[in-house]
Parts: sequence; structure tokens; C-alpha cells
Amino acid sequence: MELDDIISAIPELDLRELKTLEMTIQVAIKIRSEGELSIDRPARAPRDEEGPGLNDQALAILEDLNTFELSLADQALLGSLVLGEGYHQAVFSSRDINDIIVESGRPRVAHITSAISGLIDRSYLTGSTKSLSLSKDGKAKARGLIAMLRRKAAANVK
Repeated sequence: MELDDIISAIPELDLRELKTLEMTIQVAIKIRSEGELSIDRPARAPRDEEGPGLNDQALAILEDLNTFELSLADQALLGSLVLGEGYHQAVFSSRDINDIIVESGRPRVAHITSAISGLIDRSYLTGSTKSLSLSKDGKAKARGLIAMLRRKAAANVK
């Protein structure tokens, strides 16, 4: 049976048949996905109408060296957001933040503790350089930073 035949038959199926089809498709997807590493699969597939998550936007900004000029504190805050929201790490170190910055294509920050100290002083990060967490204020500040950077980038395109 061709895929087009299956698609065209869907409107004619009753609810029980549709649920059976849905369950069968989910099982087939799980079987086909067994060869993938867990880390390669999204934790939750975003729905198209949701758009990219906050951590996805932060990572995209970090990776776009040509569009976004970021201070060291900006990079550290965005890296913290990626760790906290994207990798679901409640606690991370200054080295972890620096690793995210480097993985995004930016140069390693020689004095990351200086940037992080400012974020700790403002309560955007809590803890010490060896054991940090992104605070609610830090997440809100990162959201604002992302919005500001995107507005600036959009204004420069026009």
C-alpha cells in the first residue's frame, strides 16, 4: 500500500480505527528510533506553533558571531540559560559555561569568573563559580536580553 493511499483513507476511518493507527505509528516510530542515541533525540518535540524555545534562541545568538556582538557577561548569561533550560542542569560550573561558549564557536573566555561574578552580584546566577544555578531573575534577564538582541538584529536588517 502506498503512503498516498493510507493518507487518503484516513478521513474514512472511525475513531477506534484512528486510535489503532495512531498507536501502531507510535510503536513503529519507537522501533525505528532505537538506533539513535538518546542525546540526539529532542526531549520533547516542539510544536510548530510554539517556535524555538528560549534556550534554542540563546544558542542561536551565541552561534551567530557575525550578527551579535556580546559582552562576556552576555555570553555567560546565555550559556547559563542553555545549560539550565536546554540541558536541564540545575547546577553547573564556570567551566561548563565556558564550554558552551566555545562549542558555539566563540573564543574561550580567559577570565570567565569576572563575568560570572557580576551576574552573581546581580543575583542572575546563584552559588559560586564551581556550583552555579540560573535564578528566576537570571532567566527573566536572559529573556529580555534575547528580545533586545533580536530587535537590534531585525533593525539592522532593514
